[in-house]
Amino acid sequence: MVASYFGGLSLTYSEVGVCHALSYGLSYVFGTRHGIANCICFNQLEDFYPEGVAEFKAMLARHEISLPQNLSAQWTEAEIEKMIDTTLNLHHMWRHALGEDWQEKISRDDVRALYRRM
Repeated sequence: MVASYFGGLSLTYSEVGVCHALSYGLSYVFGTRHGIANCICFNQLEDFYPEGVAEFKAMLARHEISLPQNLSAQWTEAEIEKMIDTTLNLHHMWRHALGEDWQEKISRDDVRALYRRM
């Protein structure tokens, strides 16, 4: 447990990117396990990581792994708003992913659209 805790701490301030910021919204609102939340989110991030997502999708296909689909169809607007709040409060992750001016590069509507893809 201590090793896991320290691993998490080391990642919190590293360049974990858009995927982790979004996954915290899923984990906080729905209790989705962190690793699964990361996969659900990363699967929708071609705009940010085109080569990585293509490789990820090829891996899923090769190993016959299916991720949950169409989750957002069951989410309420209140749940989505809570996920957006959670995600956008992770300033350091967005700063690492998009730079100091990250707030000019991504809006609540952009994040909502990303969640709606899930």
